[in-house]
Amino acid sequence: MVKHLFKTFLSNIQEYKASEYFWRNLCESILIKNQGQEHGWEIWLNIHFIDGTPFLDGSPIYSLISPDNRKGICIYQDEPSKATMSIVAWMDKFGSIDDDENFIEELVITCELSEESSQLAGELMETWVKENTSYYEMELLIEKKL
Repeated sequence: MVKHLFKTFLSNIQEYKASEYFWRNLCESILIKNQGQEHGWEIWLNIHFIDGTPFLDGSPIYSLISPDNRKGICIYQDEPSKATMSIVAWMDKFGSIDDDENFIEELVITCELSEESSQLAGELMETWVKENTSYYEMELLIEKKL
């Protein structure tokens, strides 16, 4: 049985904010550990309506981009629905894949947040943020881990 975190995040604004904070801290700690304080990654996808109201749907709950490395991380969080760990991940390309200069290779993670799924997500992100990790290497790692 897994230990889910922020189980009611979709219906409880405090839990939603706590979940966002959890992902931000996890990502930031991985980036600082691997690349230092000046890591160059920044918030990526918009999670607010035009009036500034947050979407509060977990799709995505957090995302980052490294413009210099043309890499991204996108995390989607689902409400817990089972007692077992639920996590999937895949590699994707965002933008015009016909133009070698205008797309981002991204690690996409979808999970029901738990201590166990966050550990696995962290392992995947830690490998992806390393400058020399390729799209293909990540596909192999995801296949092996999941």
